Amino acid sequence: MPLSQESSVVSDSKKHVVLLLVKSPEMTQFFLVIRMAMAFLSTGARVTLFLMDDAVLGLLPRNYRDPGSFPLSSVLSSGGEILVCQSTAEPRGLLSENLPPGVCFETQVHLGQLSSEADVFLPFL
Repeated sequence: MPLSQESSVVSDSKKHVVLLLVKSPEMTQFFLVIRMAMAFLSTGARVTLFLMDDAVLGLLPRNYRDPGSFPLSSVLSSGGEILVCQSTAEPRGLLSENLPPGVCFETQVHLGQLSSEADVFLPFL
């Protein structure tokens, strides 16, 4: 269910929502976070999705003939920002040259800064 424009969580389009996701794409929670990100984006909020651990696998294409077929493409194409924890992505084989355009590596220190600066911080562990 989309958030209404009157939602107290993101009633101002200047609100910055940061979602931390660590669950793999096989988990229901992974797609719940995508739906939440899309709902926040539809209200005009600025959305940053920070991926750690197995959630980084959501950047791999579902169809290797179509590099844009990764599960998180809708968030990116709708204006969301996607940041990836480099120290948990590289052991899973996701290197900088494999990141979709517009997605970049960040550090856990940066995540800490984001969590303290965001208007809304929602961790999904």
